[in-house]
Amino acid sequence: MTDLAPEPLDPRIAHAQEVYTRGKLAIYDKWVLGLFCSAVWRCPAHVMRRLYDTSVGRRHLDIGPGTGYFVDKCRFPDPDPEITLLDLNEECLEMSAARISRYRPRTCRANLLEPLPLPPQHFDSAAMNLVFHTIPGGWDGKGVILKHVAQTLRPGGVLFGTTVLAEGVPMNRLTHKLLLEQHRRGNFQNQGDDPQGLERQLAKYFPEYRVRIRGAVAVFRATAG
Repeated sequence: MTDLAPEPLDPRIAHAQEVYTRGKLAIYDKWVLGLFCSAVWRCPAHVMRRLYDTSVGRRHLDIGPGTGYFVDKCRFPDPDPEITLLDLNEECLEMSAARISRYRPRTCRANLLEPLPLPPQHFDSAAMNLVFHTIPGGWDGKGVILKHVAQTLRPGGVLFGTTVLAEGVPMNRLTHKLLLEQHRRGNFQNQGDDPQGLERQLAKYFPEYRVRIRGAVAVFRATAG
């Protein structure tokens, strides 16, 4: 396990990581992926699974793997993929690594806002599923993450993922109410996040990209140069 998480962390980032305790991770698949993604954010988990199946490569970097659900369910193009799991939260790394132990994954504990301790131009694919909305700084601040991830991808490698947006997407009353509650609790740091801001940041570091909206969620895919 590589562990280069800098200290001290931004308190907002530290709080967002503390939410993912082992107890909450035990119900994450059912409540977040099963209920919230479908009923609240209106982007069902099967949309994300399809994104994995159509985008993942043999050498794969999974950023913010959560419980390991998507990497576990994913159909890799090779029966023996090389997988690296990256997160700040040790509980997430331990749980996801155990879930996909058949692949013998590597783990890396690191802060996405800092350069990543990973080999350059190494990975065929990188996933950031439901990650950006937990990171503070607005698109101008957290866009540097895309630079760091792009540096780890080989030419033609693919970054893909999803993030809940706070602006520029249709929201019903329930979605808006629960988004504000996530802001109040400090679990989401996506105030001001909109589709256009994500597109501007992707355009800085990837020659090809696509962003589509599903409910309150941006589904994105970009190709490294």
